[in-house]
Amino acid sequence: MYLDGFAGPGVYTSGDEGSPIIALRTAVEHKLMEKFREIRFLFIERRIDRAEKLKQVIAETFPDLPDSIKYEVIGGEFEETLREGLDELEKTGNRLAPCFAFIDPFGYTGFSMELLHKLLSHEKCEVFITFMSGFVKRFLDDGKEEALDGLFGTGEWREIRDIEGYRDQPLLDLYIRQLKKCCDIKYMSSFKMIGKHNQVIYHLIFCTKHIRGLDLMKRAMWNVDRTGDYKFSDRDAPGQTYIFDYQDESHWIPTAADNIYDKFKGLTVGVSEIEEFVIAETEYIFKKAILKYIENSKPEYILYISNRNRRGTFPSGCTITFTSE
Repeated sequence: MYLDGFAGPGVYTSGDEGSPIIALRTAVEHKLMEKFREIRFLFIERRIDRAEKLKQVIAETFPDLPDSIKYEVIGGEFEETLREGLDELEKTGNRLAPCFAFIDPFGYTGFSMELLHKLLSHEKCEVFITFMSGFVKRFLDDGKEEALDGLFGTGEWREIRDIEGYRDQPLLDLYIRQLKKCCDIKYMSSFKMIGKHNQVIYHLIFCTKHIRGLDLMKRAMWNVDRTGDYKFSDRDAPGQTYIFDYQDESHWIPTAADNIYDKFKGLTVGVSEIEEFVIAETEYIFKKAILKYIENSKPEYILYISNRNRRGTFPSGCTITFTSE
């Protein structure tokens, strides 16, 4: 299931396609489309005129959708509509189908922390949120207490009012802490969207309960076309103009290798544990080329390697004992 919580009209005055059309086309053109028994799309749009426009655009753009693709456009408030659906599932004892939820508001209301908790209580659900930190900081002092309490699920945001200067990072940090606390999220990553004048426009936050989901999202974000109007930078890489070019391994593998050693020095760990650390706790993706680099260029980091047949390989079950200093 693909859920778009603030779907829009499908196409904008600039001619750019909206997220519902991009999502449907991605499914239709997917090389494994025939293997999916059913993909259901749910598009929720608050404004009725825009919802009707979206129905029209979908019908015109995809006149012959495969039988395996189903979609529904609902005109209504996202929070109210989704809450009703989730409540109905709860009453009937059913679970939400494996779901990717895209929550992309123009603002900061209509998707409370309590609603996200309800949605993410379903095991096979991932959420991709546009966190409009610019809007949030603008209204910290404007009597929007109830709305901000709902967004964060706490009143702790009031403490950020007293911070002078840059408030974006404290707001983001609080929101991420609350997501982890309230929604039982195990893996999370956030990315900044930076404007032409090097100002933060908003943050993209991805939440998942599976390490492979985080791995795939990070790879997808790093493969973004870097020639667009906006620049991307990982939250954990301040000072980077763009997301790292991961084709140029010489640029980042040495640093990733140092991160691994700093984490595991003096310990014996499996390759799978190293992989999870790199994906979940660093800004990098995991490649075994990092371990090959350590073995060849930083041999002083390794005491010995067990459970493999030949040098340069790191199969499942392989363990590495790192030196203590």
